[in-house]
Amino acid sequence: MQKTDLSKEQKQYYRAKAAPELVTIAAGNYIVVEGAGDPDTSDFKAKIKALYATAYNVKKINKLQDKDFKVASLEGLWWTECGEPVGDRPKEEWHWKLQIQMPSFVTRNDFKQGAALAGNKNLPHLGELQWESQPAALAAQILHIGPYSEETPTLQKLDEYIQQHHLEVTGAHHEIYLSDPGKTAPGKLKTILRLDVKSLRD
Repeated sequence: MQKTDLSKEQKQYYRAKAAPELVTIAAGNYIVVEGAGDPDTSDFKAKIKALYATAYNVKKINKLQDKDFKVASLEGLWWTECGEPVGDRPKEEWHWKLQIQMPSFVTRNDFKQGAALAGNKNLPHLGELQWESQPAALAAQILHIGPYSEETPTLQKLDEYIQQHHLEVTGAHHEIYLSDPGKTAPGKLKTILRLDVKSLRD
């Protein structure tokens, strides 16, 4: 049985360079959960747990149909109600969406079954999970290596690139976590920093 690995099939999505670049992101389906406030809380971690439990159950459901896949990297979208960058505001004002992309053959019904099976573990927040289809987008991105708390210089490079190329940000601050923080030293964490954009010259 061949196992689908989105990180290999969608290299442009799951890979980035140390220098800013412009990429086209394909449309995709995701399991998502939203929240607000400081991510250094048990609520944030519980929502991640519910997300992964459901994703792995979806994997099991599809594996029984000879359609196995590797669960993709966790992603986070971050924003504030006032529109200012999250790094400029207290964590209590942050809003976030956590998500995991699913292969194209996974269905909304698979997601519903996966969440129902996860319910056997009595996990909180399962009822808050959603199935979301996201459209294709143009994005500027850069690879950050190091602690999440030290992203500012990397983001400044990305912002300079966006301004130099006459682009306008159209979406929330988007992060793709390529490393497991529980198994990787903070200085070696790899995170894709991405912003949906549009050209001001159109």
